This record gives sequence, C-alpha cells and structure tokens, in this order.
Amino acid sequence: MKKEDFTFRQRWMPNLEEAEDLREEGYSSVGRSMDFPVIDFFGRWARTLFLAGAVAWSAYQGIGNNIEYSKGQRVGVVNKVSEKGLIWKTKEGQLSLEGRTSTGDYVGAGVWDFSIDRLAKHGENVDELYSQIRQAMEEGQRVKITYKQPLAAWPWRASTTYLVQSVKPLEAKAK
Repeated sequence: MKKEDFTFRQRWMPNLEEAEDLREEGYSSVGRSMDFPVIDFFGRWARTLFLAGAVAWSAYQGIGNNIEYSKGQRVGVVNKVSEKGLIWKTKEGQLSLEGRTSTGDYVGAGVWDFSIDRLAKHGENVDELYSQIRQAMEEGQRVKITYKQPLAAWPWRASTTYLVQSVKPLEAKAK
C-alpha cells in the first residue's frame, strides 16, 4: 500500500498487520499524530499556556491572601446576613451605607458587600461577629464595621475581599 492509501483510522488505530505496513511506508510513529505537526505544536502551546496560567493564579492567590491591600471602617445599617456556598459555607452580608448632604441630612449612599473571615487569620471570633451582625440587622441598628482587605481571598475563606474584623453598634442618629 502507498502512504496516501492509508485511511485516517488506519494511521491512528492500526491493527498489527496495518501497523507493519505503515512502518514499511515510512510512518515513524504509528498511532500518533506525527504527520500533523501543526496540531502537535498548538497542543504544546495550549498545555504550556494552561500550566503557566494555573501557576500564576496559584501564586497570586497564595501571596495575595497574606498581603493587606487596605483597611478601614464603614457605617450603615445591615440589611442582609447569610451563609453562602455549595461546598464551603462562608458568612456574607450587606451594609446599606450612609452619606451626608451639605445640610447635614443623611442619605443612602449605596450597598456594600462584606464577608466574615472563615479562617479568622487576625484572631477574631467568627461566630461572635456573625451573631453581632445578625442582631444589629434584626434591630435595624446602625453599626460601624472595621474591615481588612487582602489582595485576594481563597473561595473557602470568603466570597468578597472585605473581611470584617469588628462590629460596633452606634447610637441612633440625631435628626
């Protein structure tokens, strides 16, 4: 048989007799794609790109989880507290932020999503924070939330990068 007479199946999955014929015709690697160097080239590139991306993402997450990007405080009323996740349950919440006008009146300034650090890397008591936030939500009380923000957070640690450190109830605002 001539080289061009072999079918695609015979080149990729030859039986013993076909394999011997293929070798005689000059196919060096029977059952592999040595006759399609373009596919092999792009396959290597795709594999290399995927591995490089996986290494870069892992490095970013590993380093970013331990670098503090920002810290601060926000004031508002908690309007949602929940435990989210299919595999890892993280404690999440939303705070209705407040702003002030030039006349001193309070106005709504937006909603802020936050998480309670499941790993408690800074010594906070996760269950106590969660119960304080839930109680403030049930009472409709204004709170000041102190948070830290790392560059990244593992999915089992928190859904957001705003990690609550403490919660302080505030007095009712004067009108």
